[in-house]
Amino acid sequence: MACEMCGGGDAWIKTCLSPGGTRLTVCDLCWAEHQDDLIIVPGDRVVVARCNECGDYGNPRTFSNLQLGGRHGAYSGLCPACKDDEGSEEAS
Repeated sequence: MACEMCGGGDAWIKTCLSPGGTRLTVCDLCWAEHQDDLIIVPGDRVVVARCNECGDYGNPRTFSNLQLGGRHGAYSGLCPACKDDEGSEEAS
């Protein structure tokens, strides 16, 4: 999806409400710049990822080894907790 402010963006773009009541899709950089004026609201899509190890769902931005094609075509990868567990096992 594209940011309506700068034209950039990615799959995890924010849907926001402007002071005038207009819904906008906004990238992280534009959100950071205008967060005092925008309110994040539910968008048309919900993007989640499923952990390949524990099966929990979460924010795909926090997952490592993220890829499409998991259960029901969702994003899948390693959640932060399982990544930490994997790292502590390697250190042992």
